This record gives sequence, structure tokens and C-alpha cells, in this order.
Amino acid sequence: MLKPGDVLRYYYLWARQADDREESGRKARPVCLVVKTTADPASLFLFPLTSQRPDRSRIHLAVSEIECRRVGLDFPSWLILDEYNRVDVGQAYDFISTEPIGAFSPAFLRKVAILIKEASTKRRVRAVLRT
Repeated sequence: MLKPGDVLRYYYLWARQADDREESGRKARPVCLVVKTTADPASLFLFPLTSQRPDRSRIHLAVSEIECRRVGLDFPSWLILDEYNRVDVGQAYDFISTEPIGAFSPAFLRKVAILIKEASTKRRVRAVLRT
């Protein structure tokens, strides 16, 4: 059963790619499941991880070395928080596997939640709906 904080490999579709009418991510990358709704069908909110330092204009959170080890990521890595993919559980075709490669700590997830809430308040978070 997937839960918030789980890190999975997924063909993440960046917002810029969606703007260009692409339908699937170009490569599998680690993503963090931050929210899982209980509605029917359940939706997953997936935020991308990258080993490339984000531009200063992006809302992001550096992943500490211990958190990177916890989920099997290279250090340094960053979690991008100003965009996400929303996918219904029943349409989760772009996962390499639905078995998590690791999970972030509750303390790290609290930091993530605070930043997402701040970004949402400023309307700086963009959803890419995957169907």
C-alpha cells in the first residue's frame, strides 16, 4: 500500500513537456508521493526529484545526505515543489513499479508540506493531470 513519503520510479511529465503536448515523461525518475487522496478513485500527487541543481526561480527543497541514503538517491538531490503530476491509482501506467524504492522520514515530509502550503497560497504550484 503506497503512503506519503514513498519514493518510486515514474515517467514524470514536466509541465513544460505537457505544454508542448507530450503525453508521457521522457525518462523514469524518482518521485515522491506527497499526497494520496481517499476519494474513489484515489489520486496520487507525485513530486519530482532531480540531481540537477534547480534554478533559483523554482520552489525546491534540498534533500539531505541521510535522506538520500534512506531512499537510494545520489547526493546531492533536490525535490521540486512547484509542480507535480496527479494520477489516478487505476491509471498508474507510467510507474516502473509500484513498489517504493524507499521512503522519506516524517520530519522531512513536514518540511515538504510547509513549503507546498506556502507555494499554494502564492499560487506557485502547478498540476499536470495524467489521464
